[in-house]
Amino acid sequence: MAGSMREPGKDSWELSAYIGWDASSRRRRYSTRTFHGTKRQAAKALADFVSEVNKQRATGMSTELLTVREVLNRWLTDRSQVLSTSTSDRYRGAIRHVELHGLGSLPVGKLRPHHIEDLYTAMLRSGLSGASIRKVHWPLRQALAWAHRRGYTPFVATDGIELPPLGEKRANPPDSAHVRQLVEFALGDDPTWGTAIAFSAWTGCRRGEVCGLQWRDLDLDSKSALIRRSVAGIPGGVEIKGTKTGEVRRIALGTKTVELLQSHRERCEERALRCGSCLVEGSFVFSPDVSGSDPYNPRSFTRVFVQTCRSAGVPHMRLHDLRHHSATALLKHGTSVGEVMDRHGWKTVSMVTRYRHLLEATDAGAAEALENA
Repeated sequence: MAGSMREPGKDSWELSAYIGWDASSRRRRYSTRTFHGTKRQAAKALADFVSEVNKQRATGMSTELLTVREVLNRWLTDRSQVLSTSTSDRYRGAIRHVELHGLGSLPVGKLRPHHIEDLYTAMLRSGLSGASIRKVHWPLRQALAWAHRRGYTPFVATDGIELPPLGEKRANPPDSAHVRQLVEFALGDDPTWGTAIAFSAWTGCRRGEVCGLQWRDLDLDSKSALIRRSVAGIPGGVEIKGTKTGEVRRIALGTKTVELLQSHRERCEERALRCGSCLVEGSFVFSPDVSGSDPYNPRSFTRVFVQTCRSAGVPHMRLHDLRHHSATALLKHGTSVGEVMDRHGWKTVSMVTRYRHLLEATDAGAAEALENA
C-alpha cells in the first residue's frame, strides 16, 4: 500500500506514505504528515504526498528514508579512502555510542539539537568525560555536515551545541628514579625490549613511532634519528602510516642511546646471519622477523612493557607515561618550549600547558634569580 489516511479528529487527517523496508527491524517504514480539511482535500493531499515521497525515493534524496545510522555508515565509507584503518576503527567505536543511546534508527531529517544534547548528558551521567564526548562529537558533526551538503538534511543538528568542559589536563609523569630502575632492569632482562623501552624513555617518541623505526632512519655517526612513520595495530595485523601530525622530524640521540642501538644492531645482524638472512636499509629496528621485514605490533610492545614493570617492581605506569617523563625532564632542565615541541612532535603550545603544574618550583627559582640578577 503506497499510502493511507485516517481522521483522528474532525477535519484533521493523518497521512501516511510508504517509504521503504527497514532491514534491521524487518518492518515497513512510513512517513506521516498532518492535514486539515475535508476528506476530498485530504485524499488529494495524500496523493501529492505519496508522489513527493516516491520522487524522493527515486533520487535517493529523502531525509525520511535515511536514518542517522545510515548517514554515519555512508559518511565513514565515503571517508575510508583518506582515513587510516585505525582512525576508521576509532570512529566506529565512537559511533557505537550513538547506537547505544537509540539515535541510530532516528530519521536524519528528524534529528534535532536536543537529541544530541540528551545523548551527551547521558554519556556524562554514565561517567564519561568531556574528552570522550568530543571523540563522539567529531565524527557525528562531520557526518551530519556531509549529509547536509548532499541534501539529506536541511541543517546540521550539531551546530550551536554547547559541549561539556574538558577540564584541566594534567600530565603525571613517573618518578625519574622509577624510570631509571625500569630501564636498568629491562636491559638486563631482555636487551631487545630493554633497548626499545630505553629509546622510548630517552627520546619521548610515541610507541607507534618506536615500532615504525627503520635502520635507514638512524644516523648513529651524527647521533640522530628521523621520525617519519608510525605503526598502528589493526584487526589481524598492523598498519604502517605517517606520524600522528603527518610531519617528519629529526631528533638528536644521546651517547647511551647510540651505544644501545649499535649493540642492538650487532645482535640483529648475528641473528639474521645464523638464520641465513640479512638486514637491509628498510629493515625495522624492532622486529619479530630475523630480516626485520615486519614491525612489532604496538600492542605487543605495551604488553611487554606492563609485564616488565611488574617484574621490575616499579609502581604502575603506562608506556605513554615515558613520553610525559621525557617532556617533563626537558622542561625542568630548562629546554625551551619550542625545542620540546619539536622533539615530541607537538603542533600546538597547548600540549605544554598540561605540564605547567610541574614547573612551579622552577618558576619560583626563576623569580629568585631575577631578583639577584
